[in-house]
Amino acid sequence: MAGKPGRKRVFGELEARKSADTQRIVSWRARYRGPDLARHSRTFGDKMAAEAWLNAERLLIERDDWTPPRVREAEARRARGRALTLAEWARRSVDGKTLRPSTRYRYERILATRILPELGDVPLAQLTRLDVTDWYTRLRAQLAREARARTRGSETHDGRGAAFVAYQVLSSILADAVDHELLDASPAKVKGALNYDPVHQPVVLTPDQMWQLSDLMPGYLAALVPLAAVTGLRNGELRALQRRHLRLDDPWGATVAVRGSTSNYKHAGRYNEIGEPKTKAGRRDVAVPSFVVPILREHLAAYGGPDPEAMVFPGRRGGVLDASVVQRSWHQARRQVEGLDNIHLHDLRHTALTWAARSGATLAELMTIAGHSNPTVALRYQHAGQDERMHAIAERIGEAFHDELAARRARRAGDRGGETGLG
Repeated sequence: MAGKPGRKRVFGELEARKSADTQRIVSWRARYRGPDLARHSRTFGDKMAAEAWLNAERLLIERDDWTPPRVREAEARRARGRALTLAEWARRSVDGKTLRPSTRYRYERILATRILPELGDVPLAQLTRLDVTDWYTRLRAQLAREARARTRGSETHDGRGAAFVAYQVLSSILADAVDHELLDASPAKVKGALNYDPVHQPVVLTPDQMWQLSDLMPGYLAALVPLAAVTGLRNGELRALQRRHLRLDDPWGATVAVRGSTSNYKHAGRYNEIGEPKTKAGRRDVAVPSFVVPILREHLAAYGGPDPEAMVFPGRRGGVLDASVVQRSWHQARRQVEGLDNIHLHDLRHTALTWAARSGATLAELMTIAGHSNPTVALRYQHAGQDERMHAIAERIGEAFHDELAARRARRAGDRGGETGLG
C-alpha cells in the first residue's frame, strides 16, 4: 500500500505495481468499493493519474451522478459511434483488419464503388435495417443491368455474385462495429443475402479435353494446364511459382512447393506482388505425377531462367505474369473446344481434386493437396469420390450374381428351345 506509515486514504486504495526483475515501480493500481458494493479498479502509469481518477470517482458518488465505470465507458464508445459516419468507421475497420493485399484492395474498391457513395455519409449509429435493405435492393438491380449489358442480355448472369461480395464487405464492417461496442446489433439483416450458389457449375475435364486445352494455349503457357489439372494449384499460386519451387530430379518423387500467391491487383501503384498463400494450410508440397516432369523440364528449358528465383511462368519482362494474360489465352483456347466455351480456369483445380477423390484420397489428403484449412469444401470432393467407389464396389459385388443370372437365363432359353423342338 502506498503512502507514509500510519497514513490511510479516506477513499479508495493505491497499490504500486513493481517489476519482477528490477523491483522498480512500473504502474499504479487504483481501487475502490462503489455504491453497488462491487470493487472497481484501473491501472495507471503514474501515481498522480491514479489519485486523480479516485478523486473524480469520489465526486461522482457524492453528487449522486455515479454509475459503474464500465457502463460509462460503454456509453462513451456509443457516443463516439453516434458521431462517426459509416465511411469513417469503414476506413478504421479495414485498417484494423489483418488482410492480404489483394483482399484489402478488394474491400477498398467495393467500399468506394458500391457502398460508400450511397451509405457513406449516414451516421453509423443511425444506419437502420431498412437503409441496408433498400441499398441492397437497388444494388442488385444495378448489378443485374450491368451484367446483362456485358453478356448481351444473358439471363444466367444477373450480378448475384457481385452483390453477394459487396454485402459480405458491409456485413463484416458492421459486425466489427458491434464487436467494438459501437452498435448493439448489426443492421445488415437482409434475408438470404449471404446465401449464394454460383451460377457456374464446376466442370471435371476428361484427359482428352485437358490435352486439347493445353495444345491450344500459347507455348509459354501450355505446361500450366497439365500442372494445374494434376496438382490443383490455384491461379495465383501457379503464377507465383519460382524455379526453386519445382523438384524434378526424381520423376517418381517430384513435387511442387507452394510458398506464395499473387493476384492481379493495383495497390499503392504496385501490381502482382507475391504474398503469402491464401491460408496457412496453403503452404504445402504437392506431389507431381511422373508424366508431367518432362513437360516441366522442357518448359523451363524454353521459357524459364536459370536463376532459382526465376519465375516458372514469367511475364514479358521476367516478373510475375499478369492474371489477365492467362485469362485472355484461356478464353481463346476454350472457345475452340466443343462444349467447353464456358469453362473456367479454376475448373482445372476442380478437376485435380475430383480425380484425387476418385483415386481414393482421404479427407486429410484432399485438404493437403488443396491447401484447405476447413474440411467443408474438401468433403464435397470426398463425397463424390466415395459415391463413385461405392457404385464400383456394388458393380463388383453384382458381377457374380450377374454371371449366375446370365447362366440361368441361358439354361432356361435352352430348355424352352428343347421343348419346342420335341413338339
